[in-house]
Amino acid sequence: MVPRTETELSRLLKHAIRAEGAMSFREFMQQALCHPEFGFYTRGPDIGSLSGPFQTNAKYGPFAFCLAGAIEQADALIGEPLRIVEFGGGTGELGNRVGSFLHRPHEYVVVEPSPGLRNKQRAIGLRTVAHPSELSPCPSFLLANEVLDAFPVHRVMGDGRGGIQEMYVDVDGHGEFVERFDVPSTPLLRARLESEGIVLGRGQVGDVHLGIDAFMADARSVLSVGYFLVIDYGMTAPDLYHYSRRNGSLRCYYRQRQVHDPLDLVGEQDLTADLDFTAVERAAAHAGFEPVGRQWQGAWLKAIGIDLYRKQVGSSDDSERDIETLTSPSQLGSTFEVLAFRTPGLPPVPGFS
Repeated sequence: MVPRTETELSRLLKHAIRAEGAMSFREFMQQALCHPEFGFYTRGPDIGSLSGPFQTNAKYGPFAFCLAGAIEQADALIGEPLRIVEFGGGTGELGNRVGSFLHRPHEYVVVEPSPGLRNKQRAIGLRTVAHPSELSPCPSFLLANEVLDAFPVHRVMGDGRGGIQEMYVDVDGHGEFVERFDVPSTPLLRARLESEGIVLGRGQVGDVHLGIDAFMADARSVLSVGYFLVIDYGMTAPDLYHYSRRNGSLRCYYRQRQVHDPLDLVGEQDLTADLDFTAVERAAAHAGFEPVGRQWQGAWLKAIGIDLYRKQVGSSDDSERDIETLTSPSQLGSTFEVLAFRTPGLPPVPGFS
């Protein structure tokens, strides 16, 4: 086995495990990403930059142009400029780009739990808050671009009898992290899978985002009337938990390179898992949103009018390459999907008519 890289955070977590016992993988992932001092997101990585850990939609001008167009179309449907609330926000690059394409000023707020990223967002002039409870409800356009995939997941495994065990992170006698399986930490895990008709095969691993329900309720609480776009990668429950996907969907990224050990480089690598779109749509409906539809990112960008970017901003080799990257089925066009929601009684979300 290749030796793991010890980090400040891995030492802290090992001490906690020795003192208190094994922790669920969900808690381990939460600490790895969001520990108050050493978490990956707490330190404020350059998400979306060329030097960052991975590439995102946020770095492409035509993507921000289309979001601005969708927002202005939503303004027209509701009859007033909408407050824009972006969940996550990374370095703030997307917020700045969207603002530059809007034809009139809008209130733009980023909901960002990471202190490091909030500092970066404020440094470029964006308003940020740590939690949706800091915002009062008003007409708004909500955006979650590549956010939910970073929510910590419970890792579970089929036991061969129709039930599941949960993965915990422990420390062995040599001082190394090890995976252990035991009874689930919450009955909500089995309830989620049963509600979706999912039975994991013996030894099959699945990743479960239980935080989606609370997130959707929080998002609905800031919205009196308006729209919500979730842009991310994932699939419906039958595909996500298909028997052919025996190792789950968890992935690790370090310096723009995919790595394969979630227990290594703790706090220095990104951890992400595919979304369960079935769970997202059910949570949204339970929170009071009306699902409008779901489509590939490339198709939605074309419906919004990405071709207008050439006319209004200008065509160049770089812009043509960016548009191709964002819309091509072999690139980001079919990597991400756009899930659209609205408050009851509104016309369809722009791009979904």
